[in-house]
Amino acid sequence: MGDRPIVADDVLHSLKARGECPAQNGATERVAMISLHTSPTASLGRNANGGLNVYVREVCRAFSRRGIATDVFTRSLGADRPRIEELAPSSRVIYLPAGDSTLDKYRLLGEVGTFTDNVQDFIAEESLDYDLIYSHYWLSGVSACTLRGRLRLPWAHTAHTLAILKNRQLAPGAAAEPEIRVELEGEIARCADLLVVSTECEGDALRRAYHVRPDRLGVIPPGVDLDVFRPMSRKLARRLLGYLDEHRLFLFVGRLEPLKGVDVILRAFSLLTAGGEHPSARLVVLGEDSGAGECARLKRLVRELGLVGRVEFRGSVAQGRLPNYYAAAEACLIPSYSESFGLVGLEAQACGTAVIASNVAGLASIVRNGVTGFLVDGPDPAAYAGRMRQILEEKGLGERLGWRGHRRAQMFSWERTADSLLERFGELVGRSQLPVAWPGVQGNRRRGSITE
Repeated sequence: MGDRPIVADDVLHSLKARGECPAQNGATERVAMISLHTSPTASLGRNANGGLNVYVREVCRAFSRRGIATDVFTRSLGADRPRIEELAPSSRVIYLPAGDSTLDKYRLLGEVGTFTDNVQDFIAEESLDYDLIYSHYWLSGVSACTLRGRLRLPWAHTAHTLAILKNRQLAPGAAAEPEIRVELEGEIARCADLLVVSTECEGDALRRAYHVRPDRLGVIPPGVDLDVFRPMSRKLARRLLGYLDEHRLFLFVGRLEPLKGVDVILRAFSLLTAGGEHPSARLVVLGEDSGAGECARLKRLVRELGLVGRVEFRGSVAQGRLPNYYAAAEACLIPSYSESFGLVGLEAQACGTAVIASNVAGLASIVRNGVTGFLVDGPDPAAYAGRMRQILEEKGLGERLGWRGHRRAQMFSWERTADSLLERFGELVGRSQLPVAWPGVQGNRRRGSITE
């Protein structure tokens, strides 16, 4: 093709000749997902793995059931991993080099340019055509911003967490998110064609902080797999997990980091069981250290509070076993300082389990105070202990809250999430005037540029 500029007619003619013309009339047929720092198949509760991984995985599976192909581009963590992994029919995870496997998500910023080039090279090698780019988390957003310019595609982005919100509600001793992240999230908010948020509160935060127009926001709640997360006998669930019938379990599920506030519920459990009260109560903690030594700190606190033998750290648990833990519990405890959306709370409620959670926007959108569980203002151990005691001592309360929570969870399915996303994606694809770029064109390569 030489140096002659490629125009729309050239692109469309070539694509039609190969039978690969872009979807017409706003139809979405193939989506490039960018999830740079973590794979949707990674073990949950470890490092930075959590709700984002579940979201990407379940959306891709739901898209697959609708005939929509997805490629999830993420970074390779070692030569022993395959380059391509099947996630669902017509859905793949593609692992590409982007720095040393020991790099944490903050130091990964320096590898975004390399990762972006590798994504573009893969697309060219495979002669792939996409209708839209969908990025997840700020690092992926930086990459997607560059790819959007190179590939000339509409771009949707989900932040999952926002630095401006996390910094307003820091746990004691927790480090603030770096200013570079705040700035880049602002650039992403101003540049993306569509910003997908989980709650109205998250949308309001984006509007206030970065002056995002309402028409560029899509409030689309995540879902829950209602076939996997469903009620079962509490007695049976306890036996499957090796507990006695008389044990009364409280449960925490999530990464172990200061943001999650696990120390708050450890102190609450100490108050609940002080003086030998509620000897059958147990606290089960599922999840692993995020890399900041939080697990060791929490275990020291358990010893200091005299809770050894009453608190169990069971590490990361496969998602297929999570329903047993939810069903076995009197209540699921979520004391986070901030949450963009309460996926754990939604899973617990789908299993018919009450939730006691912090009264922050992402959790208040899931838990109905006094109806499906309780919302607690501030990191107050006494308040959590009071609600835990109420569930233990008020006959039938936990069951009533759990039953209502199960009914509420039926409103949130991944099918509904996928349909809402595809409706908004179709609008973007339909009004996009930019032709799909010819896959062999490399374009300009300004590494790391977010304004390309």
